[in-house]
Amino acid sequence: MRRIVKRLRGERGAVAVLVGILLVPLTGFVAIAVDVGAVYAERAQLQNGADAAALAIAQECAEDGVCSASGALAASFSDANANDAAANNLAPSFPNSHTVVVSTSTLEASSGDSAINHPFAALIGHDQTTVHATATAEWGSPRASTVVLPLALSLCEFEKAIAGAPGKLLLITYEMPTSPGCVHPIPGGFAWLDRIDGGCESFIDLDNGTAPSESGNSYPGACDETMSGLEGSTILVPIHNGFEIKHGKDKAYTLYGFAAFKVTGWKFSGSGYPQVSIDSAAPKCTGSCRGIQGYFIEYVSLDSAGDYELGGPDLGASIVRLID
Repeated sequence: MRRIVKRLRGERGAVAVLVGILLVPLTGFVAIAVDVGAVYAERAQLQNGADAAALAIAQECAEDGVCSASGALAASFSDANANDAAANNLAPSFPNSHTVVVSTSTLEASSGDSAINHPFAALIGHDQTTVHATATAEWGSPRASTVVLPLALSLCEFEKAIAGAPGKLLLITYEMPTSPGCVHPIPGGFAWLDRIDGGCESFIDLDNGTAPSESGNSYPGACDETMSGLEGSTILVPIHNGFEIKHGKDKAYTLYGFAAFKVTGWKFSGSGYPQVSIDSAAPKCTGSCRGIQGYFIEYVSLDSAGDYELGGPDLGASIVRLID
Protein backbone atom coordinates (compact mmCIF):
# COMPACT_ATOMS: atom_id res chain seq x y z
CA MET A 1 0.00 0.00 0.00
CA ARG A 2 2.80 2.41 0.84
CA ARG A 3 4.42 1.69 -2.52
CA ILE A 4 1.20 2.63 -4.40
CA VAL A 5 0.82 5.92 -2.50
CA LYS A 6 4.45 6.76 -3.06
CA ARG A 7 4.12 6.09 -6.80
CA LEU A 8 1.03 8.37 -7.08
CA ARG A 9 2.85 11.17 -5.24
CA GLY A 10 5.67 10.85 -7.71
CA GLU A 11 3.31 11.41 -10.68
CA ARG A 12 1.80 14.70 -9.47
CA GLY A 13 4.06 16.74 -11.76
CA ALA A 14 2.78 14.87 -14.79
CA VAL A 15 -0.61 16.58 -14.48
CA ALA A 16 1.01 20.02 -14.71
CA VAL A 17 2.96 18.89 -17.77
CA LEU A 18 -0.23 17.61 -19.45
CA VAL A 19 -2.06 20.87 -18.68
CA GLY A 20 0.82 22.83 -20.18
CA ILE A 21 0.81 20.66 -23.31
CA LEU A 22 -2.97 20.97 -23.74
CA LEU A 23 -3.09 24.70 -23.01
CA VAL A 24 -2.40 25.69 -26.63
CA PRO A 25 -5.14 23.55 -28.22
CA LEU A 26 -7.54 24.51 -25.42
CA THR A 27 -6.85 28.18 -26.18
CA GLY A 28 -7.48 27.42 -29.85
CA PHE A 29 -10.85 25.90 -28.99
CA VAL A 30 -11.77 28.97 -26.96
CA ALA A 31 -10.70 31.14 -29.90
CA ILE A 32 -12.93 29.15 -32.22
CA ALA A 33 -15.88 29.33 -29.82
CA VAL A 34 -15.58 33.04 -28.98
CA ASP A 35 -13.66 34.86 -31.71
CA VAL A 36 -14.93 32.89 -34.70
CA GLY A 37 -18.45 33.28 -33.32
CA ALA A 38 -17.88 37.04 -33.22
CA VAL A 39 -16.80 36.98 -36.87
CA TYR A 40 -19.96 35.15 -37.90
CA ALA A 41 -22.11 37.58 -35.90
CA GLU A 42 -20.32 40.52 -37.55
CA ARG A 43 -20.83 39.01 -40.99
CA ALA A 44 -24.56 38.53 -40.34
CA GLN A 45 -24.94 42.15 -39.19
CA LEU A 46 -23.04 43.51 -42.19
CA GLN A 47 -24.98 41.32 -44.64
CA ASN A 48 -28.31 42.40 -43.16
CA GLY A 49 -27.20 46.01 -43.48
CA ALA A 50 -26.02 45.59 -47.07
CA ASP A 51 -29.26 43.81 -48.05
CA ALA A 52 -31.42 46.49 -46.43
CA ALA A 53 -29.37 49.29 -48.00
CA ALA A 54 -29.50 47.75 -51.49
CA LEU A 55 -33.28 47.32 -51.28
CA ALA A 56 -33.78 50.87 -49.97
CA ILE A 57 -31.68 52.37 -52.76
CA ALA A 58 -33.41 50.27 -55.42
CA GLN A 59 -36.79 51.32 -54.04
CA GLU A 60 -35.83 55.00 -54.21
CA CYS A 61 -34.55 54.57 -57.77
CA ALA A 62 -37.78 52.82 -58.78
CA GLU A 63 -39.90 55.57 -57.23
CA ASP A 64 -38.17 58.69 -58.54
CA GLY A 65 -35.76 57.42 -61.18
CA VAL A 66 -32.99 59.60 -59.74
CA CYS A 67 -31.16 57.52 -57.08
CA SER A 68 -30.03 60.79 -55.56
CA ALA A 69 -29.50 59.74 -51.93
CA SER A 70 -27.82 56.38 -52.51
CA GLY A 71 -24.73 57.08 -50.37
CA ALA A 72 -26.71 58.35 -47.40
CA LEU A 73 -29.15 55.44 -47.61
CA ALA A 74 -26.31 52.92 -47.72
CA ALA A 75 -24.69 54.41 -44.61
CA SER A 76 -27.98 54.71 -42.74
CA PHE A 77 -29.12 51.11 -43.24
CA SER A 78 -25.67 49.55 -42.84
CA ASP A 79 -25.02 51.39 -39.58
CA ALA A 80 -28.51 50.67 -38.26
CA ASN A 81 -28.04 46.91 -38.68
CA ALA A 82 -24.70 46.82 -36.81
CA ASN A 83 -24.83 46.19 -33.06
CA ASP A 84 -22.42 49.08 -32.48
CA ALA A 85 -24.21 51.24 -35.10
CA ALA A 86 -21.07 51.51 -37.22
CA ALA A 87 -19.89 50.08 -40.56
CA ASN A 88 -17.49 51.09 -43.32
CA ASN A 89 -19.49 51.84 -46.47
CA LEU A 90 -18.20 52.20 -49.99
CA ALA A 91 -20.15 54.44 -52.36
CA PRO A 92 -22.87 52.28 -53.98
CA SER A 93 -22.12 51.32 -57.58
CA PHE A 94 -24.56 50.98 -60.49
CA PRO A 95 -23.49 48.35 -63.05
CA ASN A 96 -26.46 49.36 -65.23
CA SER A 97 -29.57 51.54 -65.12
CA HIS A 98 -31.59 49.09 -63.02
CA THR A 99 -29.06 47.50 -60.64
CA VAL A 100 -27.24 48.70 -57.51
CA VAL A 101 -24.38 47.06 -55.59
CA VAL A 102 -23.75 47.93 -51.93
CA SER A 103 -20.49 46.95 -50.22
CA THR A 104 -19.75 47.31 -46.52
CA SER A 105 -17.12 46.12 -44.05
CA THR A 106 -16.13 46.15 -40.39
CA LEU A 107 -15.82 49.37 -38.43
CA GLU A 108 -15.31 49.25 -34.67
CA ALA A 109 -17.25 52.18 -33.21
CA SER A 110 -15.19 52.43 -30.01
CA SER A 111 -11.74 52.38 -31.60
CA GLY A 112 -12.35 53.33 -35.22
CA ASP A 113 -10.50 50.18 -36.34
CA SER A 114 -11.52 48.56 -39.61
CA ALA A 115 -11.13 45.09 -38.12
CA ILE A 116 -12.43 42.97 -35.24
CA ASN A 117 -9.89 42.38 -32.48
CA HIS A 118 -9.52 38.77 -31.26
CA PRO A 119 -8.45 38.54 -27.60
CA PHE A 120 -8.14 34.75 -27.62
CA ALA A 121 -7.14 34.00 -31.22
CA ALA A 122 -4.30 36.52 -30.81
CA LEU A 123 -2.61 33.93 -28.60
CA ILE A 124 -2.32 31.62 -31.61
CA GLY A 125 -1.32 34.32 -34.09
CA HIS A 126 -4.64 35.75 -35.34
CA ASP A 127 -5.28 39.10 -33.75
CA GLN A 128 -7.68 40.82 -36.21
CA THR A 129 -10.20 40.11 -38.97
CA THR A 130 -11.89 42.47 -41.41
CA VAL A 131 -15.32 41.21 -42.49
CA HIS A 132 -16.92 42.22 -45.80
CA ALA A 133 -20.47 41.98 -47.14
CA THR A 134 -21.98 42.78 -50.53
CA ALA A 135 -25.58 42.92 -51.75
CA THR A 136 -27.02 43.49 -55.21
CA ALA A 137 -30.59 44.63 -55.89
CA GLU A 138 -32.46 45.35 -59.09
CA TRP A 139 -35.66 47.14 -59.99
CA GLY A 140 -37.88 47.42 -63.02
CA SER A 141 -41.27 46.78 -64.57
CA PRO A 142 -42.44 43.17 -64.92
CA ARG A 143 -42.09 41.33 -68.20
CA ALA A 144 -43.51 38.10 -66.83
CA SER A 145 -45.37 37.35 -63.61
CA THR A 146 -48.04 35.28 -61.94
CA VAL A 147 -51.16 37.39 -61.35
CA VAL A 148 -53.56 36.58 -58.51
CA LEU A 149 -56.72 37.52 -60.44
CA PRO A 150 -57.09 36.19 -64.01
CA LEU A 151 -58.31 39.41 -65.62
CA ALA A 152 -56.69 41.70 -68.17
CA LEU A 153 -57.55 45.40 -68.36
CA SER A 154 -57.33 47.48 -71.52
CA LEU A 155 -54.62 49.96 -72.39
CA CYS A 156 -57.34 52.43 -73.37
CA GLU A 157 -58.85 52.32 -69.88
CA PHE A 158 -55.42 52.57 -68.29
CA GLU A 159 -54.54 55.65 -70.32
CA LYS A 160 -57.89 57.30 -69.54
CA ALA A 161 -57.46 56.57 -65.84
CA ILE A 162 -53.98 58.00 -65.43
CA ALA A 163 -54.97 61.10 -67.39
CA GLY A 164 -57.71 61.84 -64.83
CA ALA A 165 -57.52 63.37 -61.38
CA PRO A 166 -55.04 61.58 -59.07
CA GLY A 167 -56.75 58.99 -56.90
CA LYS A 168 -60.01 59.19 -58.86
CA LEU A 169 -62.12 56.06 -58.47
CA LEU A 170 -63.28 54.52 -61.70
CA LEU A 171 -65.18 51.51 -62.88
CA ILE A 172 -63.55 49.18 -65.35
CA THR A 173 -66.59 47.95 -67.25
CA TYR A 174 -66.92 45.21 -69.82
CA GLU A 175 -70.28 46.08 -71.27
CA MET A 176 -70.80 45.55 -74.94
CA PRO A 177 -69.97 47.29 -77.12
CA THR A 178 -67.92 49.81 -75.16
CA SER A 179 -66.82 51.23 -71.88
CA PRO A 180 -67.03 54.98 -72.54
CA GLY A 181 -64.40 55.69 -75.14
CA CYS A 182 -62.86 52.19 -75.02
CA VAL A 183 -63.86 49.43 -77.40
CA HIS A 184 -63.99 45.84 -76.14
CA PRO A 185 -64.57 43.68 -79.20
CA ILE A 186 -64.50 40.38 -77.31
CA PRO A 187 -68.04 38.90 -77.30
CA GLY A 188 -69.53 39.35 -73.84
CA GLY A 189 -67.19 42.26 -73.16
CA PHE A 190 -64.41 40.30 -71.49
CA ALA A 191 -63.24 36.79 -70.70
CA TRP A 192 -61.27 35.29 -67.85
CA LEU A 193 -57.67 34.42 -68.62
CA ASP A 194 -56.56 30.81 -68.73
CA ARG A 195 -55.68 29.79 -65.18
CA ILE A 196 -52.89 27.66 -63.73
CA ASP A 197 -54.03 24.09 -63.00
CA GLY A 198 -57.64 25.13 -62.49
CA GLY A 199 -56.77 27.56 -59.68
CA CYS A 200 -57.29 31.33 -59.67
CA GLU A 201 -53.81 32.50 -60.71
CA SER A 202 -52.59 33.06 -64.26
CA PHE A 203 -49.04 33.28 -65.53
CA ILE A 204 -48.50 36.12 -68.00
CA ASP A 205 -45.38 36.48 -70.14
CA LEU A 206 -45.20 39.48 -72.47
CA ASP A 207 -42.75 37.59 -74.67
CA ASN A 208 -45.58 35.23 -75.63
CA GLY A 209 -47.39 38.12 -77.30
CA THR A 210 -50.86 36.96 -76.27
CA ALA A 211 -52.68 35.53 -73.23
CA PRO A 212 -55.38 32.91 -73.94
CA SER A 213 -58.78 33.37 -72.34
CA GLU A 214 -61.54 31.00 -71.30
CA SER A 215 -64.88 31.00 -73.06
CA GLY A 216 -67.72 32.86 -71.37
CA ASN A 217 -67.47 35.42 -68.60
CA SER A 218 -68.87 33.55 -65.59
CA TYR A 219 -66.91 34.03 -62.40
CA PRO A 220 -64.57 31.05 -61.68
CA GLY A 221 -65.38 29.57 -58.27
CA ALA A 222 -61.70 28.70 -57.78
CA CYS A 223 -61.16 32.40 -57.03
CA ASP A 224 -63.33 32.43 -53.88
CA GLU A 225 -60.39 32.43 -51.49
CA THR A 226 -58.60 35.16 -53.46
CA MET A 227 -61.68 37.36 -53.68
CA SER A 228 -62.43 37.06 -49.98
CA GLY A 229 -59.43 39.25 -49.16
CA LEU A 230 -59.18 41.31 -52.33
CA GLU A 231 -61.20 44.43 -51.49
CA GLY A 232 -58.82 47.31 -50.74
CA SER A 233 -55.78 45.36 -51.99
CA THR A 234 -53.35 46.39 -54.71
CA ILE A 235 -52.79 43.75 -57.37
CA LEU A 236 -50.66 43.43 -60.48
CA VAL A 237 -52.83 43.24 -63.61
CA PRO A 238 -51.88 42.55 -67.24
CA ILE A 239 -52.71 45.32 -69.70
CA HIS A 240 -53.90 44.41 -73.21
CA ASN A 241 -54.34 46.48 -76.33
CA GLY A 242 -56.66 44.19 -78.28
CA PHE A 243 -57.29 40.54 -78.99
CA GLU A 244 -56.93 37.96 -81.69
CA ILE A 245 -58.80 34.80 -82.62
CA LYS A 246 -56.75 31.66 -82.02
CA HIS A 247 -58.97 28.70 -82.94
CA GLY A 248 -62.60 29.02 -83.90
CA LYS A 249 -64.16 31.23 -81.23
CA ASP A 250 -61.21 31.07 -78.85
CA LYS A 251 -59.80 34.52 -78.11
CA ALA A 252 -56.47 35.70 -76.78
CA TYR A 253 -55.60 39.11 -75.40
CA THR A 254 -52.75 40.96 -77.10
CA LEU A 255 -50.35 41.70 -74.25
CA TYR A 256 -48.87 45.12 -73.62
CA GLY A 257 -47.59 45.37 -70.03
CA PHE A 258 -48.41 45.26 -66.31
CA ALA A 259 -49.95 47.90 -64.07
CA ALA A 260 -50.80 48.18 -60.37
CA PHE A 261 -54.53 48.36 -59.62
CA LYS A 262 -56.18 49.00 -56.25
CA VAL A 263 -59.41 47.02 -56.01
CA THR A 264 -62.43 48.67 -54.37
CA GLY A 265 -65.29 46.55 -55.72
CA TRP A 266 -66.53 44.28 -58.47
CA LYS A 267 -69.58 42.79 -60.14
CA PHE A 268 -69.26 39.47 -61.95
CA SER A 269 -71.59 36.88 -63.41
CA GLY A 270 -71.96 33.61 -61.54
CA SER A 271 -71.80 32.45 -57.92
CA GLY A 272 -69.23 32.92 -55.20
CA TYR A 273 -68.27 36.57 -54.96
CA PRO A 274 -70.16 38.12 -57.90
CA GLN A 275 -70.46 41.56 -56.27
CA VAL A 276 -69.28 43.66 -53.35
CA SER A 277 -70.51 47.08 -52.32
CA ILE A 278 -69.61 49.66 -54.94
CA ASP A 279 -68.09 52.90 -53.66
CA SER A 280 -70.54 55.76 -54.03
CA ALA A 281 -67.81 57.96 -55.50
CA ALA A 282 -67.45 55.64 -58.49
CA PRO A 283 -69.65 55.33 -61.56
CA LYS A 284 -72.51 52.88 -61.10
CA CYS A 285 -72.45 49.34 -62.46
CA THR A 286 -76.05 48.46 -63.28
CA GLY A 287 -77.88 46.24 -65.73
CA SER A 288 -75.57 44.09 -67.84
CA CYS A 289 -72.44 45.84 -66.54
CA ARG A 290 -69.73 43.43 -65.38
CA GLY A 291 -66.30 44.35 -64.20
CA ILE A 292 -63.97 45.42 -61.45
CA GLN A 293 -63.86 48.77 -59.66
CA GLY A 294 -60.79 50.58 -58.48
CA TYR A 295 -57.97 52.78 -59.71
CA PHE A 296 -54.47 52.51 -61.06
CA ILE A 297 -51.64 53.64 -58.82
CA GLU A 298 -47.88 54.10 -58.85
CA TYR A 299 -46.64 51.10 -56.89
CA VAL A 300 -43.28 49.63 -55.89
CA SER A 301 -43.32 46.07 -54.57
CA LEU A 302 -40.58 44.48 -52.46
CA ASP A 303 -42.22 41.07 -52.71
CA SER A 304 -39.21 38.83 -53.28
CA ALA A 305 -41.36 35.70 -53.31
CA GLY A 306 -42.93 36.43 -56.70
CA ASP A 307 -41.78 34.69 -59.87
CA TYR A 308 -41.11 37.96 -61.68
CA GLU A 309 -39.04 38.58 -64.77
CA LEU A 310 -38.23 42.23 -65.39
CA GLY A 311 -37.95 44.27 -68.56
CA GLY A 312 -41.52 45.26 -69.46
CA PRO A 313 -42.79 48.76 -70.31
CA ASP A 314 -43.09 51.17 -67.40
CA LEU A 315 -46.78 51.55 -66.52
CA GLY A 316 -46.16 52.60 -62.93
CA ALA A 317 -45.71 49.15 -61.37
CA SER A 318 -42.14 48.34 -60.30
CA ILE A 319 -40.58 45.33 -58.63
CA VAL A 320 -37.57 45.60 -56.32
CA ARG A 321 -35.64 42.50 -55.28
CA LEU A 322 -32.28 41.18 -54.15
CA ILE A 323 -30.43 39.16 -56.78
CA ASP A 324 -27.16 38.52 -54.91
